[in-house]
Amino acid sequence: MGSKKFGDVEITWLGHATFKIKKDIVIYIDPYVVPEEAEKADIILSTHGHFDHCDKEAIEKISKEETVVVAPEDCVKKFKNGRSVNAGDVLEIKGVKIEVVHAYNTNKPFHPKGSGFGYIVEVGGLRIYHAGDTDFIPEMRDVKADIALLPVGGTYTMDMKEALEAVLAIKPKYVVPMHYGYLKETKADPEKFKKMVEEKSDVEVVIL
Repeated sequence: MGSKKFGDVEITWLGHATFKIKKDIVIYIDPYVVPEEAEKADIILSTHGHFDHCDKEAIEKISKEETVVVAPEDCVKKFKNGRSVNAGDVLEIKGVKIEVVHAYNTNKPFHPKGSGFGYIVEVGGLRIYHAGDTDFIPEMRDVKADIALLPVGGTYTMDMKEALEAVLAIKPKYVVPMHYGYLKETKADPEKFKKMVEEKSDVEVVIL
């Protein structure tokens, strides 16, 4: 867990798949690991309906009256101020452009195609891609992002080797590994991943 500023945009990894992105407004993605005194959200993005990505208690804890929750239908129906999305949608909320992209498993049963998504969020001139729970998929070749937040823990998502393939396909300036080390079945060595990426590309790995 940690934070880094990219220009005037601060990205904080809270653990698992939970990120806070802050500039003029506060955006959370997949709030599940949420501190007691967490800052309230303007926008919340949930990638899919699983308990560790669409956590009703965590989402309500960081919500204000005007907070907008963006999520697939099975998650969004739990919230009064929600917007249901599908892959290919492009939204603008509170001045933030949000693109919805595919996220799914290719060799596992956990996340069938169409059940969950990733998001590309434009903040402060940066395109930030949160991949969601996914394996390396062909659609990643079309993702344009400055910063890629990629799962590396295996079991439910791609592992470090597949995440390297994703980095080479997307070619972001920075990659932040996530979805490891919180659940016992999602293990990865971020320093090893950093070395793997930097041996094959000039992408900078940021470990938060």
